Amino acid sequence: MDSEPNLNELAVVFGRVRGLLLTEETVQHAVDLLAEAARDLIPGATGAGVSLIHHGRRTSTGATDTLVRRADELQYELSEGPCLSAWSTSAPVRTDDTEAVDQRWPRWAAAAASMSVRSCQSVPLVQGPTTIGAMKVYSTSAYAFDEATERALLQFAVPAAALLSHVQTTETPQQIRTELTAALQVRDRIGMAKGILMAQLGIDDRSAFRELVARAEDGGRSVADIARELTEGHGPVEA
Repeated sequence: MDSEPNLNELAVVFGRVRGLLLTEETVQHAVDLLAEAARDLIPGATGAGVSLIHHGRRTSTGATDTLVRRADELQYELSEGPCLSAWSTSAPVRTDDTEAVDQRWPRWAAAAASMSVRSCQSVPLVQGPTTIGAMKVYSTSAYAFDEATERALLQFAVPAAALLSHVQTTETPQQIRTELTAALQVRDRIGMAKGILMAQLGIDDRSAFRELVARAEDGGRSVADIARELTEGHGPVEA
């Protein structure tokens, strides 16, 4: 997988700072990798970003491309937007069409629309009682995200928050690497499960994702659990 060199690099850096605070450079590797994983996980996402926020200010940020980076920067320049709202309310926030008047963030929505960012789904990164930041996906299409993609991003945000919370702790490098590997494995297993459903049912990627979510809801289980069942016997998912 393409993520293997990044994981190896992270492991080397974590080994050097065992028992110490992670450096700014190390954190950047982590947030960039998680942003890429979020983009790959969510159907319809053309880009993704991850921000660590403390007292309303970013301490670290990761983005998959220049468009995402600029859309994020605008939120902090204007002091409004879905990422800041998800962080401040500790709740998921979605905007379906930035070209429509959005009374929550009128300046950010107008600026984002001028850059061809049409929709955004943002979820908080929560660790214990603290919201440490937000993860978001962007699309150049309106109405690209819905409740199903929101739930999937929320599920992915759980291990992401667990990883990033160690930025200000003395947890061991192995624990950090294990959690990051687990997060990437969930992403890859869901992708494999979607491929299986697409082949079995003759449906597209988005419909396959909705089928996964529907099966999870019917059984009162997680999407990851359903994906694991579907992919058993199809080879290991390695990060």
